Amino acid sequence: MGKERPKEVVAEIPSILVLEPAAEQRKRRAAGVEVRKEFQPDLESIKTHLKEIRHHSRDNHSVLLEELQRSLGQYAGLKLAIASDVKQAASYIKEIAGGTDLASINKSNVVINEIRPELEASGFKTYIRYFTEFKNIDKFERKVEDYWALPGLHERGLVESFDIAKTVTQLNSSEVRDYLAILGVNAISAEDGFAFFLQHMSNISKDLQQARKIVLVVSLEKVVQDREAASFQTRSMGIFGLESVLLDLGPKEIEGYDFESLPILAGGQDRELHVLILDNGRGGLVSGGYQDLFLCIDCRACARQCPIGLHLVKKGWVYSPKNYLFGFLQGWLPPTEACFHCGRCQVECPVDIDIPTLIWRAQLEHYVRHGRTWKKRLLDNPELLAKLGSLTAPLSNWAKDNSLLKPIMETLVGLHRKAQLPAFHRQTLRKLIKGGSRG
Repeated sequence: MGKERPKEVVAEIPSILVLEPAAEQRKRRAAGVEVRKEFQPDLESIKTHLKEIRHHSRDNHSVLLEELQRSLGQYAGLKLAIASDVKQAASYIKEIAGGTDLASINKSNVVINEIRPELEASGFKTYIRYFTEFKNIDKFERKVEDYWALPGLHERGLVESFDIAKTVTQLNSSEVRDYLAILGVNAISAEDGFAFFLQHMSNISKDLQQARKIVLVVSLEKVVQDREAASFQTRSMGIFGLESVLLDLGPKEIEGYDFESLPILAGGQDRELHVLILDNGRGGLVSGGYQDLFLCIDCRACARQCPIGLHLVKKGWVYSPKNYLFGFLQGWLPPTEACFHCGRCQVECPVDIDIPTLIWRAQLEHYVRHGRTWKKRLLDNPELLAKLGSLTAPLSNWAKDNSLLKPIMETLVGLHRKAQLPAFHRQTLRKLIKGGSRG
């Protein structure tokens, strides 16, 4: 008889891999040397492979989710939970937190936009540790003020590459502090449960090393087939999202909390790892006409040239046109009327999501269900506004330029107080032609 193959020993937890910009490229940038274009990866090839990964993930999401649950079930060192919505997610985190109400979160759409409000409503104090790491870096003191100030790296033939900077294979640590780390993963392998993160600073690495309890939040679209796909997707996030990262660099005082000042716990090896799979409306996208949103990798390339982004990001959420639409579909954002439908988001998207068309669809479906207000009907009919202005001229000209009336018009009609409206005339072009007047 042949020798029996030894049973494969399953680790206590799945590997958690953290990627950073490649060290070699960081050195070249510091020395002011551009990477030669001919050595750069081909962007179109990267997009093609990324689309294959994302289409497979979308079209097989239920099968991949079942496989992921089986894979994670093999690890004795983690606890798995599934939440259908953010209320369940926040309730689970509250339950496992014990007496801890302090949490570090990463700059993840699913954590910041969706879970964070529920956590804070339940008494948690949450901080995005990422933003506090800019305070001592001089080169980030001058913030990029708008998208037209972005450097356009790809147009100059510069494509960032990424290396694995940290791999966590066990929970033992000598630096454990009493707080939770709630981290949205960038990709996770259904085949073996390996989780991948992309970081531009060191916040995620520190949380994996220091937090007493770690919650990895897995939204459905982050589940991919295997380790290679998860790694490639995470690297693609960095490649296509690097320029958009520049739009919100710089310290934010509201996020300021010194986690390093927390005392190190005795017996620091007593830690917990939780994996929380969150749906929160994503499952319905596939059957509801918005299935292409499932292709998104949250690189935020679509935010790169969005003209309304910086005006909406003040709300404290992670902005992108896709997140804007998704927030409306989830019910926590009003109708997407601020969108200009300029189409730049579709041009920038590495997986070709037609976000403008999806926003149009969402708006039309909303008004079919709920109807339009009289203000909306008025703004949708500029010809009617023009007729009213002509009929009441010259009174309408005086009213539109009156600084006291402009705020009232903004409230009642929806015309911004700074809008410069044209002058109205009783004699319209149509009347002028019918009257046969010359000159």
